[in-house]
Amino acid sequence: MPRREVTGAWFLMAGYATLLLGMVWDGQWHGDVGPDNFFTAPHLLLYAGTGIVGLTCLTVVLLTTWGGGAASGTPAVTVFRTFRAPWPFLVGGLGASGNLLYGGVDLWWHDVYGFDIAVPATPSHLGLGLSIQVEIFAMVMAFAVLRRTRAQRWGLALAVGLATMGSTSAFGMVSELVFGWIPGIAPRVLGLGAVSALMLSLVVGLTRGARWPAATGLVFLAVQGALALFAPAATRWYAEAIGQPMRDYARNLPQSLIGFPATFPLVALLAAGAVWWAARRGTGPVGVTAAVGAVAGINAALFYNVVGMEMNLLVTLVAVAGVGAGTGWLGWQCATLLRRFGRFDQIGREVAA
Repeated sequence: MPRREVTGAWFLMAGYATLLLGMVWDGQWHGDVGPDNFFTAPHLLLYAGTGIVGLTCLTVVLLTTWGGGAASGTPAVTVFRTFRAPWPFLVGGLGASGNLLYGGVDLWWHDVYGFDIAVPATPSHLGLGLSIQVEIFAMVMAFAVLRRTRAQRWGLALAVGLATMGSTSAFGMVSELVFGWIPGIAPRVLGLGAVSALMLSLVVGLTRGARWPAATGLVFLAVQGALALFAPAATRWYAEAIGQPMRDYARNLPQSLIGFPATFPLVALLAAGAVWWAARRGTGPVGVTAAVGAVAGINAALFYNVVGMEMNLLVTLVAVAGVGAGTGWLGWQCATLLRRFGRFDQIGREVAA
């Protein structure tokens, strides 16, 4: 694997971690302080992360095209009949471009309609959420190729932990739009149950081992804990620094603890146990990942029922179990495709021989 792609994958992670930090901080800011303006510190941190992702993808594409060195073993595509772009970095570049484009649209939207608005999914916010999700997929794709060393496998676990935490925005908004009309069901539960199932089945499918789903759960716990400590403290400090009062009802509680089910690491441990059991019994992987997905969905419903989200629990449990099983199956299929990324160089040599 060319060094530029190995280094690029870690830079993608650094950029996305910066973006996620800004995104969680921005959510805490809107909840505890707000209104704000486009050029707040959380926004600047978010777009700085996007800038790192975009510049990393551009650099890797230019080096792949003209930099020489080892040929890419990752599937690549020719862009504008000139540039050779490995797929993870093409996807990441498109996501970063969309993020910056919708950032400009968001600035215009808020100039017209104001910053402290109650609409849960404005067109600009939906575009931002989907663009960020594309950047998330690029990061996971880049680390799906890098599974050769223990450090790279830990990188994959960290990438999936970050991706799980960061997927709440896009999946939450899309689920509100798609499932909001169904009576008795909490749409956000369906979206976050799908995220849980998809990410766990991706790890299972990519690593084919029991320890890495458990590692992903531990990484997620560390990420969520760090964000829970950072966001409220940074919000208080920044509000005092610019002379903004806290909202009267602000309780200064970390929103990241309920932004995604805090019990997700328990499901990750159950997934690790299921993989170990399936390997011992010779059970087919598709059924196991679908079952893990269903459990992940049920976990989301139970968690949000405990924290007080309005729903018909029985109906939501049935719906989210079905959605989780489906996305668990989908995650295994996606992992099967991504595993082939790392074998393209070997297949090419075999064909040439």
